Amino acid sequence: MAKGDLYLTLPKTASLEPEATSHFYEQALLLALEKTRQANEQIHIYYHSANVNRERSRLLVKQGVLDIIWSSSNKKREQELTPVKFNLIRGINEYRLLLIRADDQSRFDQVKTLADLQQFKIGSGIHWSDTEVYRFNGLPLVTSYAYESMFRMLGLRRFDYMARSIQEINYEIEQYGKLGLAIEKNLVIHYPQPIYFFVNNNNPALAKRIQQGLELAREDGSLDALFLSIPNFRQAWEQLQQLNRKMIELQTPE
Repeated sequence: MAKGDLYLTLPKTASLEPEATSHFYEQALLLALEKTRQANEQIHIYYHSANVNRERSRLLVKQGVLDIIWSSSNKKREQELTPVKFNLIRGINEYRLLLIRADDQSRFDQVKTLADLQQFKIGSGIHWSDTEVYRFNGLPLVTSYAYESMFRMLGLRRFDYMARSIQEINYEIEQYGKLGLAIEKNLVIHYPQPIYFFVNNNNPALAKRIQQGLELAREDGSLDALFLSIPNFRQAWEQLQQLNRKMIELQTPE
């Protein structure tokens, strides 16, 4: 290893989202590192040997096996790892549309408040940070370990809806709409859930460098250009500017 160079190990990309979406975070990281690169410094990127889920990725950063991950934030994660407090995707993931069975729209037409929504069961991943938000707000839960099986579970009436971010839901309808699913027409759920880079608590210098690089990239417009180059993100951002739905605000655990 050359003295003065930067060596980082990242998680191996394993995403069911469109490829451009899954690579955005890596591209944003590289942009931030380039903005703060010293003269003659080389940046060396390596990847973990196996695909691992998000829970495992966070553990590997804590253990020092991975240098950095990108993840939604909560109090526990910010204690176990050092967050780079720069919301990477402008909060578009914080607005959730409901994925329902198409023939249930009339039932959801009656939902006006959180209390109304509490009469329906929501499906969520057992390790998703969203799950704790839903539980905290009294939404009846059915959980699953497997992402793909949840769409079949919804079609089979194991629960009534999933809350999916604006940048995810159109892609998921393309993939799973044939199961009789549809986007609910009137509602949007909102709760704060920033997506940050996280590093090991013993590496505050890396966190500071990434923070500075992201701020520089925002100031010169290059981060915005990268964000808007991702079709799902651009479409979600544009949709969010003209969203006309009944908003149900959820609280997050302290």
